[in-house]
Amino acid sequence: MSFLLHRAASKTLAIARTKHQLLSRQQPLGSLSSSGLLLHRNGNGNSSHDHSYNNNNNNNNHSYNYHNVRFKSVVPTGSATGGTIVDGSINKDALDDPQDVIDEQHRQGKPWMWDMGLPTLVPEWKRAFFTPSTILTDVSAGITVGCIAVPLSLAIAVASGVPAEVGLVTAAVSGVAGGLMGGTTLAVTGPAAAISLLVIGAVHEHGLEALPLITLGCGGLQLISGVTRLGVAAKLVPVSVIAGFTTGVGVMILSGQAPKALGLTSAPAGMNPIETAYYCAEHLLHVNPAAAALAAGTSAAMIFLPKLHPKMPSALLAVGGATVATHSLGLDVGLIGQIPSGLGAFQLLGMPTMPSVSEWPSLFATTFLIYAMTSAESLLSCAALEKMKKTSYKHNPDQELIGQGLANIASGAFMGMPVTSVIARSSLNVKLNAHSRLPAIVQAGFVFGGVVLFSETISSIPMPALSGMLITTGMFMLNPTEFKHCYAVEKMDTIPFLATIGGMMSYGLAEGIGIGCVTAACLIYDYGKLHAHEILLPLKATTRATQQSRPIEDGKLLSDDQALINQQQDDNSMTTAWQLQGPINFRNMMEIEDLILRIKASESVQQGNDPIVLDMQGVSSVEFTGVEELANRLIEVSEDRGATVQMWNCSDNLQNALAQCDPKQLIAANGRQSSDEIAPYTFPTTVMGMEDLDQTPRVAPMYADSIHFIPRKEEQKEKDSKR
Repeated sequence: MSFLLHRAASKTLAIARTKHQLLSRQQPLGSLSSSGLLLHRNGNGNSSHDHSYNNNNNNNNHSYNYHNVRFKSVVPTGSATGGTIVDGSINKDALDDPQDVIDEQHRQGKPWMWDMGLPTLVPEWKRAFFTPSTILTDVSAGITVGCIAVPLSLAIAVASGVPAEVGLVTAAVSGVAGGLMGGTTLAVTGPAAAISLLVIGAVHEHGLEALPLITLGCGGLQLISGVTRLGVAAKLVPVSVIAGFTTGVGVMILSGQAPKALGLTSAPAGMNPIETAYYCAEHLLHVNPAAAALAAGTSAAMIFLPKLHPKMPSALLAVGGATVATHSLGLDVGLIGQIPSGLGAFQLLGMPTMPSVSEWPSLFATTFLIYAMTSAESLLSCAALEKMKKTSYKHNPDQELIGQGLANIASGAFMGMPVTSVIARSSLNVKLNAHSRLPAIVQAGFVFGGVVLFSETISSIPMPALSGMLITTGMFMLNPTEFKHCYAVEKMDTIPFLATIGGMMSYGLAEGIGIGCVTAACLIYDYGKLHAHEILLPLKATTRATQQSRPIEDGKLLSDDQALINQQQDDNSMTTAWQLQGPINFRNMMEIEDLILRIKASESVQQGNDPIVLDMQGVSSVEFTGVEELANRLIEVSEDRGATVQMWNCSDNLQNALAQCDPKQLIAANGRQSSDEIAPYTFPTTVMGMEDLDQTPRVAPMYADSIHFIPRKEEQKEKDSKR
């Protein structure tokens, strides 16, 4: 995992430096043809390979000669959508959307978010608190989510091996920080069942007094990752491993809560599911019928009440009903017990007790594991939430890590436990028709009020009811949607899924995740790098007309190749496209991120004149995690810029993967045969960089003076040596 983060950091900084250098240049570097031939200037102003270069400084126009055929392009002047760049600075007042400020800063080589994303968040806060038409709906949604958060936070705290009040304090404090500073408008932050077993392992190994220190460390790592724009690094974990982790946690929650639900309070800790099943069967005669009935009733209520009405606070009603039944019938079951009341429950962390130096490596490994899994869990939840309902604020993974980092720092400061963006409470927020960040703040206030005003009532909740809640939560985690999609795309993804679960059951959580990641990496037979080249495609109609007319120049009849190349003089006859070469998998997440940034910066995409065209004939293999990321980001750009997305020359495997990742078919994916028949463009017969360099190009070159062009290392070295 540390290797992946180092690779992500290096790639992010390299992208920023290269773009900054290219933006600052006034002269073009050269031109790359679709056949992979790089045209660059030599010391006397002529290009190599006997191709001449002419520079016209008027209006930033540049002309290229290739085999005596003239090419023409216009150098971008650095304008942004709705804004301008003057002397390297951004005219932010001219930008239409605050998010464009962030995008433009990234394109100028300023990737770090030292401002913590505040320029884009302040308008969000104004909409949340000063929009009369949505305040009542948002407050109602926040109260309803709070009704779920109170009992669920109690249950997760108990499952994590910490006092019950820790879960409530954590939910109240982190909910405010995550709600205000997170990267998704409708996300709700709090303790998560999927992380509970990581927490109980940390408490067992390092003690309860080390938990605030671990939480602070986790928050600090997330904050650094967000500020340095490493949000995409968390996506380097394969979806099959995440699905295996979620399923494994569900199994272990069921295993851990089954004895408590049956009233077998003397069951030893740390048993695996097989040992737990054997223990329960062996002590069947000692089962407490009242505890079993409360747990079963609570679980049944949580399952069936939402079927009566989806907005019903089933968790609160289930636990409330179990509490009333316990005290009205005088049932002999364990209760939560006394918890701190009033503001005394919120205690600031003093000077933490530092562990011995010999324990630092183990403590850091635990902190890093929790950091990695909470970050991945948050980003996956927010990506799923973004698909449920679009808001004016676009989901930003880097901002999400900043928000989660501040939430964990706040939680650790009040002696709390690690938190994530939780999909269950967030999806309920969407179903309740929330519009802003206000519900996240309201639900945190509701939890705070519960701790301060109703601590006596909370202390009387029966423990079997919380076990029933956790059993239901664990059951829901056994059916991960992500795994279904992975299996539909590639059957081999079942191997890292099962390896993760097996490793978790046999060796532990950290070992299981490591085994799953190693297995997924070993199954990728294609270790190549994904390359994306910007090219220009001629339109078929123009090509056909050109070949029929056979134009005459200087009294000579032009050949088909020369006539086709001359079409570059007419911008209307060419379409910008992106030619992909290599595998699309989780190892190439940073390359996918770079491609999206280049597409966003493309002048044709910014103006919304042309569709986003991708030539996929060079894609060698596909994996669900990579295809899902590519599809989601392309759809995001499409909705933001108002441009359609077209994929041509897709293999059968790629089309199958897109069918799982894009069920609404927002991306027009066309197979290789249909691309030849119905595509309005003439595609190159070979993939850039893989064909004979001496072959005359059939399509236009990519202009090297474009801000998107990143020259290959050997050409750049040659250019630098001739200066």
